[in-house]
Amino acid sequence: MFTAGEGNVLVGSDFSQQEPRLLSEYSGDEKMIGAYREGKDLYATIGTGVYHNNYWDNMEHHEDGSPNPEGKARRKKMKILLLGIMYGMGSASIATSLGIGVDEAQSIIDNFYSGFPKVRKWIDKTIEDAKNNLYVEDFWGRRRRFPDFTLPKFEISRKDEDAYRFFNPIIGCKGREKEDTEIENFRGMLSVARGKKQIESIIKKAKDCGIIVKDNSGFISQAERQCVNARVQGGAASMSKLAMIKVHNSKELKELGFKLLIAVHDELIGECPYENREKVADILSSIMRESAKPQVSSVPFKCDAEIEKQWYLNDYSVHLVEEYEKFVPQTDNKFDEFSKIHSEMTQEKIKEILGEI
Repeated sequence: MFTAGEGNVLVGSDFSQQEPRLLSEYSGDEKMIGAYREGKDLYATIGTGVYHNNYWDNMEHHEDGSPNPEGKARRKKMKILLLGIMYGMGSASIATSLGIGVDEAQSIIDNFYSGFPKVRKWIDKTIEDAKNNLYVEDFWGRRRRFPDFTLPKFEISRKDEDAYRFFNPIIGCKGREKEDTEIENFRGMLSVARGKKQIESIIKKAKDCGIIVKDNSGFISQAERQCVNARVQGGAASMSKLAMIKVHNSKELKELGFKLLIAVHDELIGECPYENREKVADILSSIMRESAKPQVSSVPFKCDAEIEKQWYLNDYSVHLVEEYEKFVPQTDNKFDEFSKIHSEMTQEKIKEILGEI
């Protein structure tokens, strides 16, 4: 659907592990920062702390290059785990994502924090500061506010408050509320309640007594999750915007005829004349890598550039081959096999496609 203009190509570059790298910088965890500085895979490094094993035990391939399916599975789990932690997911949500039990998920989370204690410390400090200040900031001072931290955990009131206000005959009107011991009893029960079922049971009993309990714990918990994510994902957004400004203002890219077209998540895409494609790809990636400085300087950033006539053509071609191989047996006579599943195509069109894949 998206094709570069005549004589041009699309050049895009995307940040590699942008959010985990920012988390490493925020937390100052030496092990995570060291993995990036040494060019190691972060998820495999995290695996060594969680599984207490060798680095190569968590990679898709062994050190000798041979496939390592168990390592691939462990690496994938570590990726899900880290993203879950950055997005404020609890053990139940991470267990669902990993397809394991809650106890096992909690054990993995505990092992992660044992291996990377500064991450835990940073998360706790972020939540504490958010509760005190009612906002958090990213590296560039962009704020997200959290007024829900001012809410009490439970708001308790009478359905018919007027019935619990006494008439003052001296001034001829209803005066201040009399002390409602029943409300205070329910407030005391809720303060020591543990678990969702117990809280729901108390709220139901209160309702039967004409007392309304508004449970704000969900809003408070949501704010705790969001304040961590706001700094990581929000910081990544700020960084990408800074990169867009610097790309737009680049004199070199302008001279090479590059025009920024669109940002897609952590990827910047533009177009330039075909003959300038390689140089543009290098400059674009370089600007993006350096866009976080000087605020972010401990962790090196990595950007991967793609040059295409049509957007995502390379990815689609790889996907096409994978799907094709599922339905067509391994054979030297690919033309006949392809003809069977694409009988509506001309022979010339089939030969053209086979030549491309």
